[in-house]
Order: sequence, then C-alpha cells, then structure tokens
Amino acid sequence: MIRLACAIADQLRNPESTYGVPGAWWRQSLAHGTPGVALLHIELAAADLGPWQRAHDWLAYAVRIPITSGKDSHLYYGAPALAHALACAATVGHRSYERALDRLDEAIAQETHARINAAHARIDRHQLPQRHEFELIRGLTGVGAHLLRRDPHSKTVRAVLEYLVRLTQPITDHGDVVPGWWVPTSPTGRDDDQFPGGHANFGMAHGIAIISGVKPLLAGHCTFLGSGT
Repeated sequence: MIRLACAIADQLRNPESTYGVPGAWWRQSLAHGTPGVALLHIELAAADLGPWQRAHDWLAYAVRIPITSGKDSHLYYGAPALAHALACAATVGHRSYERALDRLDEAIAQETHARINAAHARIDRHQLPQRHEFELIRGLTGVGAHLLRRDPHSKTVRAVLEYLVRLTQPITDHGDVVPGWWVPTSPTGRDDDQFPGGHANFGMAHGIAIISGVKPLLAGHCTFLGSGT
C-alpha cells in the first residue's frame, strides 16, 4: 500500500503538469483536487517517504486563485478544505503556514457564527433542516471538527457544540414529533417516493452518529446547559 501511495504521489509530483486539471473548482476540492493531493504529499513527507517541496508546491498552487469562503464553502471545499490541509502541514512541524492558517480560521469562524445563527432561527421557526446545515461533509459538524482541532476552547467551537446538542432535541413537523435532524428529503437530498416525508440519517458523514461524541466534549465547555441536553 505504501508503494502504491508513493507511485501515485510520483504521478502527482507537479501541479502544473498534472493531467486533466479542470480549473478553479478543482483547486479547492479536498475530495477531488488540490488540497487532497497536498495531504498525500504532506503525509509522505512526514514519514520521510517523499520530499516536502511537493507538498509546498501543491499548497502554493491552491492559493494562486481566490479561495471560496462563505455559504458555498465547507470542510471538503474552499477555505475550510485548504485550512485542513494547512493545519496538517503545521502539525508535522512546518509552522510557516500558521499566519495563513490563522487568517483562514478567522474567516471560517465568522461564517460559522452566521450559519449557527441561521440554524437557531430555523429551529425557532419549528422548521426541518436540510442535511447540509449539520452534516460532516458540508455542514457545521465538519467545520466544527476543524475548529475543534485548531482551538478547542474557542467561542466558535462552543457555539457549534451548543447547536449540535440542540439539534438532537425533537421537533414537531405537521403534528408529528421527529428527531431534530430529520430532513424532508431522501438520503440523496432529493424528493423520493421511498422516503415520503423525509428521513433521519444515523450515518457518520451525513447523519447524527458524529454527535455521539459531542456531549462528553460539551461537558467541559458549557456546564450551564440543562439536563435536557
């Protein structure tokens, strides 16, 4: 497996000559693009299996264009995706990325508070969420995971945890009491006759399973919360 990873990394050694680079979107995608390739080189360099320069080249390539932030960004795309890669680089000793990482974290935190406020307002209106509000891939759980790693005692992390705990509280929809993370669509995010009225996802990436670790974390952050949490 290590040999395979090294072989793939050799094929992806130079971002300028990598085959099939489709453009700006690809540069910001953790799953399909530049930040993910940078992570490969970061891990190999940390294990002394590849040169650090490759990781640096891919990170530099990612920031040659404006980085997407705001509502269109999430853990797998835009500012949070790049911040995750930079945080991994900083973790293995390359502290030169800290300044850029701090600036990204400021933008991420600002947008996170806006999303949390919108989520609380939605709950106050007794409306069901869309899964991209809370899930790991595109939602507040994923962004919160990055911020938790960076500064576990920050006000933003605390706000994310409070929201996630509130999300576990039941909500009434058209007279039916359903879990607070019940979404009105199918698991694909689209309407489907097999899921009339929606569904509650218990998976790790798109569902509530990640929340199982939130309450113990919250105990040290928000002791004022009542027993209903």
